[in-house]
Amino acid sequence: MITLDIEKCIQCGICISNFEGYCINNENGLPIIDYEICNQCQKCIALCPNQAILMNNVIPQKIIGFDKIGYDDLISLLKFRRSTKSFVQQDIPKDIIEKIANSAKYAPNQNKNIDILIINDPQIIKTIDKNALKFVKRWYGMMFSFKPVTGFISLFSKTLHVIKKKMARDLFIKQKVVKENTNVLLVAIGNPRMPVTEMSAQYLLGTMILSAVSLNIGCTLMDSLKLTINNNKKIKNQLGIKKTDKVLGVLALGYSNEKIINIPQGYEINLYWNEIKSKQKTNAQHRI
Repeated sequence: MITLDIEKCIQCGICISNFEGYCINNENGLPIIDYEICNQCQKCIALCPNQAILMNNVIPQKIIGFDKIGYDDLISLLKFRRSTKSFVQQDIPKDIIEKIANSAKYAPNQNKNIDILIINDPQIIKTIDKNALKFVKRWYGMMFSFKPVTGFISLFSKTLHVIKKKMARDLFIKQKVVKENTNVLLVAIGNPRMPVTEMSAQYLLGTMILSAVSLNIGCTLMDSLKLTINNNKKIKNQLGIKKTDKVLGVLALGYSNEKIINIPQGYEINLYWNEIKSKQKTNAQHRI
């Protein structure tokens, strides 16, 4: 919770000028926080020159000569990041897991009611995998056993044959949904009816992915596990997930069994300035 240390406040007005009329009111020069409006973004803490605004009564760290990560270093990290499909059988130290999970609090999210559940019990992971296999097999049967359903889905997805082949490999060849030797599952949990919850969860997951890569931990998003847990009351109860909450995303962690020796260039993103133009129109303009 954000609070104000009145004794330290010098009434400089910086926080008021940024948030007056929204979540901070001016009462004779003293900032008064409107908790019904405040979304705990902590921007006021970042701006306060006298460290008079606190989060959970913790004095913020003063920035002194802080060097931001350079663009080239950041791009190198992003290029190196790959979804890990195979892990080695090796436990991740608890402090490393906590570093990755705790990094989520620095994500640019607008919902502070998302929890991260850390699952490192092999038996629980095995139970989730077993139920995920059953769940995905049912979906596979529904999608590809009935031609009317397959035909309808194909109207919206031109890569249905690719999805079928990938699902078939996991279900009937590997007979696993959870990647082999997955050491940890990080599960983002929250109430999807709360505003921007789903979007905020993606920011949290993305932040944890980059943290994992920086610590040389392999990771991959597991949407099938998200669907499995949300549709299995027994597993939800076992994990202690409230009825009002849902799994918003699952990140699998482990030491990678893949040796990355080349950096793919990635796909090209079309860039436009001020107006989206069709390729045909752009090409015609070039010919002129």
